[in-house]
Amino acid sequence: MARCPDCDAIRIFSDPPEGNGMCSVCHGIGSYEFLDPIIESLSGEQPVCEQCYGSGQCQTCRGSGVVEEYEIISAA
Repeated sequence: MARCPDCDAIRIFSDPPEGNGMCSVCHGIGSYEFLDPIIESLSGEQPVCEQCYGSGQCQTCRGSGVVEEYEIISAA
């Protein structure tokens, strides 16, 4: 097993926090938090992250933070 390369794409200094199981688009929130008030006021609906479908989980590893090593090689 290897750390998932798609988890939470925020880069802090030189140490990427990959493998944390969080969606790299919404960072585990499940929605676009900074746009929520605008979208809700216009549509009346709670906006859901299209990458994780509102789960907040990384879709590559399903929130586990790890993947099989052959998956990383084949994705490269």
